[in-house]
Amino acid sequence: MRNLQMMLAASDEQYIEPFLLYSRTGEFAKRVSVRAFSKKEAFLSAMEAARPDLVLAEPAFLEAWLKTDGSRNVSWAVLGSKEEAELLGGPCLQPYQPLNLLLAAALDLAGKEQFSAGASVVGVQVIAVHSASPGAGKTSVALNLAKQLGNRGLRTFYMNLETLDSSASFRGAPNMSAAEGSGLPELLYDLKSAREKREVCRSPLSRYAFFQEKLKSVSFPPLDRPDELLQMDEEDAAALIDYVAAGGSCDIIVADTDTENHERLRALLKRADRVLWLLTDDLLHLRKTSGWMDYEESRHPEEFRALLAKSSFVVNRYGGRLENALPRPELRPSAFLSYIPSWKFLSREDVLLGSPIFQRDILALCEQLGIGETRERVPAGDAAAYSGDRR
Repeated sequence: MRNLQMMLAASDEQYIEPFLLYSRTGEFAKRVSVRAFSKKEAFLSAMEAARPDLVLAEPAFLEAWLKTDGSRNVSWAVLGSKEEAELLGGPCLQPYQPLNLLLAAALDLAGKEQFSAGASVVGVQVIAVHSASPGAGKTSVALNLAKQLGNRGLRTFYMNLETLDSSASFRGAPNMSAAEGSGLPELLYDLKSAREKREVCRSPLSRYAFFQEKLKSVSFPPLDRPDELLQMDEEDAAALIDYVAAGGSCDIIVADTDTENHERLRALLKRADRVLWLLTDDLLHLRKTSGWMDYEESRHPEEFRALLAKSSFVVNRYGGRLENALPRPELRPSAFLSYIPSWKFLSREDVLLGSPIFQRDILALCEQLGIGETRERVPAGDAAAYSGDRR
C-alpha cells in the first residue's frame, strides 16, 4: 500500500518542524508522506494541483480552501478545537497531543488503517507519568489520574516502579493469604521462569494484584523491600508491563517510576503509548530537564524523538502564570495542574486524593488530551470491574 499523502497547514513553524521530523523519521515514516505550509497563499497555490488523501489544517486555512472547487472529494480535518470543527462542519484532531496519536488518528480518519488511536498492540493504553527532575509530583499526579479514570468506569491498573515506593500508604494487601501469592515478587519470578523456558506465564493477574478501593484501581501490594526492583533489568520491566497489558483485566495502565536513568525507566518510556511529562515552574527543575533532554538527544537521538512524539508536557503546581522561560522549544505545555497549598501540611492520605480543585484539573487534562475515551466503561468504582483472568 502506498503512503498516505497528507497536507499539513499551520501558521506556527515551530509546530510544523517537529511534526515533519517525526513523520519522516519515526514509526510512521513508511506509512505517511507530509507536505507542510505555514502561509495561506502557498497552501492554496499547492492545493490547486494537489489531490492528497487528507488535509489537516487550521481553520483559517480551511475556510479559504473549502470555497474552492479543488476541495471536493478530498478528506479533511480541522487542526484545532471541537468548536472550530463544528463551525466548519468537519472532524476535529486536537493539535497538541502526542504525534504518534495524532498520526494514528489521521490514518484512521483517512481509512488507511483501522485501529484505535492511542491503543497499544494488545489494546491497552499504557500511560507513563514522567519527569526528568525529582520533586515534580509524579506519584501524586499518577495516583489522582488512576483514581479519576477508575471513577469514570475504566478498568485501571496503577503500577508504581519506584525503588522506594512513595505510594505504599495508599495501597495494602487485605485478605491476601500466602496461598493467593505474594504480589509482585512472585510475579517477577514466574515471568523470568517462563521466559527462560520460552513459555508464556499463564497465571492470572488476580493471583498477584487486587482492587484498591482508595484508588478505584487494581494494583500490586507494596513491597516490603526494594530488592526485587533493584534487580530488574529492562527486559524484566518490559515483560511485566506486557503481562499486565495482555491479561484482559484492564483498559489503562498508569505507571510511574524514579527519575534516575535506570533500566526500569527506559523500559517504561519505550513501552508507554503516551507520556505525561511533568514540569514545574522552577528554575533548577527546568535546567535539569533541559540538561537531561540535551544528553538524551545526543546519545540516543532516535529514542529521544520517539519519546517526544508521544509526550504531552504538563505543568504541575501551577500558580496562574509561568515566571520562568521554558528552555527548549519542545516544552510547550498541553495542560496545567493547580498548586494545592494544603498538601504541604499533609497528614492524611485521603487529603491527597480528595482535592476538588486537583480532581477538576485531572478531569480537564483527560478531556483535553483524550485519555480514557476509547473504552466501553463499567460502573464507576466497581470492584467487579476487575475479575482477574478466569482460566
